[in-house]
Amino acid sequence: MKDISLEILEKSDNVLKIRFKNVPLAIVNAIRRVILEEVPTMAVDYVIFRNNTSVLHDEIIAHRIGLIPLTSDEAVERYLPPEECSDEKSLNKPGCFTTLVLEAETGDDEIKTVYSGDLKPIDDPTVKPISDKIPIVVLGPNQRLVLEAKARLGRGKEHIKWSPVTIAVSTYVAKIIVDSKRCTTCGSCANYCPTGALSIKNSKLVVDESKCNLCRQCVRVCDYDAIDLSWYQDMYDLKIESTGALSVEKIITLAVKELIRKLDDFLQSLGQIEESGASTGG
Repeated sequence: MKDISLEILEKSDNVLKIRFKNVPLAIVNAIRRVILEEVPTMAVDYVIFRNNTSVLHDEIIAHRIGLIPLTSDEAVERYLPPEECSDEKSLNKPGCFTTLVLEAETGDDEIKTVYSGDLKPIDDPTVKPISDKIPIVVLGPNQRLVLEAKARLGRGKEHIKWSPVTIAVSTYVAKIIVDSKRCTTCGSCANYCPTGALSIKNSKLVVDESKCNLCRQCVRVCDYDAIDLSWYQDMYDLKIESTGALSVEKIITLAVKELIRKLDDFLQSLGQIEESGASTGG
């Protein structure tokens, strides 16, 4: 078996792109699916309104607040898993929920925008909106909004508000072969390439496979059949963009741990089936 290797192609506060080599596509895609659906984050699940005289109904404001990403790096280690806190009976269960409060009002001639920064944590300062500048509602003169927001851990498969990423994409890695005997360096392929993977420099065709998106425009416009475009069979890229609820390093780590846990559960179930078959003589 060939050695598995990982290469970080891009990394910032909210973006991570990894190249997997000698890893089956099924495994890369499994990690991607787990990131989207299984990695838990904190999000508001219940909103208790004390006063709302704004132009928006309670349900609309509650929906907007639920979609505000909350910082969750520390919370995923401290709060109970979603399976133990997914109903109203668990609202007062220790380790399930944390509370944020919001209170805003306007005067006689005042118009005010209520932002996510107005949501204040009261019992856990580590769980708060990732940004203070996400608008919730505009209050007109003499309007008031007072509420309590209850946040808990959840998973993306339950509702997208708990997904830790805005994108999680696995892609093939382009393989571009140029036949130097046929290529006339006319530049047509470079002119039509939308990503800059092909360019003409010093009267030579320069190839940058990392920029190619496999659109095949270069193959289509080449009159000399000088370009062969395919992809590597043992290389795949995975790119994720965090909502800000979790760091990209935390997302990948939790996803791999969750995938291993699921595989362990699967093997355990298989073992039980084999034992059951042996005991019945099957």
